[in-house]
Amino acid sequence: SSVLSSQEISSVQNSTQLFNGITVKARSAAREVIATYSVDDIFIELIIQLPSNYPLGSITVESGKRVGVAVQQWRNWMLQLSTYLTHQNGSIMEGLSLWKNNVDK
Repeated sequence: SSVLSSQEISSVQNSTQLFNGITVKARSAAREVIATYSVDDIFIELIIQLPSNYPLGSITVESGKRVGVAVQQWRNWMLQLSTYLTHQNGSIMEGLSLWKNNVDK
């Protein structure tokens, strides 16, 4: 489990995929990825945490700061992202791309 979670976090750290307006930080010691989407002076933050028994346990998707987004819309985005990461075997970078597309809309 620790090898798989380390590989997933390092794939985020070593990713060459660039998102316009998103800053992605990966912290391997905490097994988490923090994505911050910024538009003008508005910042939206997303925290993805890998469990200690990854991939057997569920990935946790939490919201940090969310300004200017309705609660129901935000819940839909979080549910879609956690479903993608947990049940569709998507990578974190692909999940962030999906989340960014939703926020851009």
